[in-house]
Amino acid sequence: MKNLKFVLIAIIALACLALVIGRSMNPSTSGPADQALPVTVTGPFEGMPIRFDGYYRNQLGDLIYLIRFFPEGRVVSVNGTTQVEKDLPQYLIPETKGNPTLGLYNVPVTVEGDSLMYTTRPEKGEIEYRGTVVSNSMVRLLRHSHITGTKQVMEYIFYPDETPSQ
Repeated sequence: MKNLKFVLIAIIALACLALVIGRSMNPSTSGPADQALPVTVTGPFEGMPIRFDGYYRNQLGDLIYLIRFFPEGRVVSVNGTTQVEKDLPQYLIPETKGNPTLGLYNVPVTVEGDSLMYTTRPEKGEIEYRGTVVSNSMVRLLRHSHITGTKQVMEYIFYPDETPSQ
């Protein structure tokens, strides 16, 4: 039985390795999130591989966290569940007004070197986000709730805006 488990794990590991190698050798199989940044970044995010043509998404269980950066140095974030996920991206626009009761924020981002920092203010305290843009398809942030004292690393994966069908 142990040998069977070992063999299955080895097969899965080899399949994953083959997939990663295959994608790196054949760029045409990479997804839209892996493509190069389409515009030159200026302003506070200059020099970072951050994207503005879509949003970054993190999921923890049934909870969905979306963030979208804007070139002038702001981030809009919204929280929800998988049941309402399809409605969440519509809030990720520069004109969004924050609404802490809905988990919706439009706040400035501080950039220092390769680090991003911003703070949201729910009804009972602050939640601080600090991290880096790992690539043009991922942002990694440490979320520190000053309300509960919890800290968690959140990896947000990029999802490009849908292109209109012709």
